Amino acid sequence: MVELKNVSFKYSDIDIILDKANMTFDNKKITVILGKNGIGKTTLLSLIDGFLTHDEGYVLKADDAIYIYDNPNLYEYLTGDEYIELIKRIGKKEMIANLDELIKDLELKDSMNKLISAYSLGMKHKLALLTALSLNYQLYLIDEPLASLDPDSQSFMIDFFKKMRNSGKSLIISTHMLNVAYELADEIVIFRNHKLEKFRNDYKNYDDFKKFVVDSLRVEELLEIK
Repeated sequence: MVELKNVSFKYSDIDIILDKANMTFDNKKITVILGKNGIGKTTLLSLIDGFLTHDEGYVLKADDAIYIYDNPNLYEYLTGDEYIELIKRIGKKEMIANLDELIKDLELKDSMNKLISAYSLGMKHKLALLTALSLNYQLYLIDEPLASLDPDSQSFMIDFFKKMRNSGKSLIISTHMLNVAYELADEIVIFRNHKLEKFRNDYKNYDDFKKFVVDSLRVEELLEIK
């Protein structure tokens, strides 16, 4: 479980991200954070991870987290195989048993002996996902996990994330892709007005889900106009 209690954070007096925000992210669920571009979704994940320090309040975590960034920095002078071997040696967690299967399903098998510098952005993102998901953490913080992936890989990762949830993992995912959010989320967190609000994703169809999210974010725009 992750709990935010009266958490505030700002980059400057005019760039406020959170203002005494409260939220509980439940265990063994996929929670998707939705908000307008630039609202601070990545900052929120960094605060949960501990990479950034909040100005006031408390961030409590029951488990260690691993953060999968939307623009991963990898050791590009290594091959994919060498990078995985490096993570095995320095990582604090044991790797999952079906790593080779995951490599195959992400269509990286033929590229693992090549330098990462030769990878496309999508392949680099796949390798970052592969590395993080192969480590046996309980809590995964994932920023825009599918934006650079091809449709087949997107579909595979959606199913894989659900399998992770079903095996007892907790995932907190930030995305702007509403179709991905609808497919994945047990709960959604709407990020607006420097606050966080949580709702169950019990919508029967995508159109109703999309209308709810769009209307929720439009309320913020109307409040700003006033």
